[in-house]
Amino acid sequence: MTGSLKCSIMVACVVFYSLFPLVASGAEVLGIKPRHVWGGPSSVPNDYAMTKKIWAPGIDDGYVPQGVAWADGAIYLSSYRSTDPKVDKGPCRIYKINAESGRTLGQFDLPEDCGHAGGLAFIGNGILVASDTRRLYKIDATAAFAGQSGTTAVIAAVKLGGQVKGSFVDFDGTSVFVGSYEKDADKAKGHFLSPSIFGTHKDKTVSEDIAVRTIPIPREAQGAAFDKEGNLWIAASSSRFGTLYKLDAGAGRSMSSYEMVIGIEDLGFDDQGRLWSVSEAGSIRWQKWSKTFPLLFRIDPNKLK
Repeated sequence: MTGSLKCSIMVACVVFYSLFPLVASGAEVLGIKPRHVWGGPSSVPNDYAMTKKIWAPGIDDGYVPQGVAWADGAIYLSSYRSTDPKVDKGPCRIYKINAESGRTLGQFDLPEDCGHAGGLAFIGNGILVASDTRRLYKIDATAAFAGQSGTTAVIAAVKLGGQVKGSFVDFDGTSVFVGSYEKDADKAKGHFLSPSIFGTHKDKTVSEDIAVRTIPIPREAQGAAFDKEGNLWIAASSSRFGTLYKLDAGAGRSMSSYEMVIGIEDLGFDDQGRLWSVSEAGSIRWQKWSKTFPLLFRIDPNKLK
């Protein structure tokens, strides 16, 4: 084969493989694709159970996706800004996303004392709770996404102390559930707290002694959600693994587990019982990980294997 013919074939191959697979992969994901992501998202475990995917907003601005909550047809995503693997804190922001189109509907910046907005939960009556490692924020969601300032939309805040850490947060219909990310399994706990803490402990510290009850949770837990039957789902992950657990919420006993994408974070169920989550793998801070998957994704629990 002559040099010129070989060159022509190589150029054609480059054009073919750089255009068509990219278009095919990108067409499967809603929202705005981050500029630094080449190609589509990586292949991940239980991909066939994921029935919708949306590029997480804020990635190009250095935000790392964390907390997930569902309310009234929209997905709420909390993030913190950092592009340095050694820095795990930064300004915190909440995005509101249309679950059908993937379009970002608005954003809200949390107060300056927030550094790692790891979890989100709706507790009813338009109230959103965001968790930082040592703080919970009670937020009027309507005010937050109507362009009001953080000091106006944040109705109350409580500090967390002792064994109570707000690595993530959820609501079981009665109690606010906060969980701690721990590499030591013996220290990994989830605490059920009365929503009244935002009144009785406003601007004070909440510790394990006022918890309604406490249960063990998996090590390296990153997020939680309660299904309609009252079961507790926990996401656990690192740069090397991702696991989704279904637990007995009464005792914290594992009922089943499923392999998931690395970097899986918080969880939230929608009105149809489908589970939403997000991965931080492929954010600018973690762009050197083995997988690129900075997506919000919807899971059909019945399809998990």
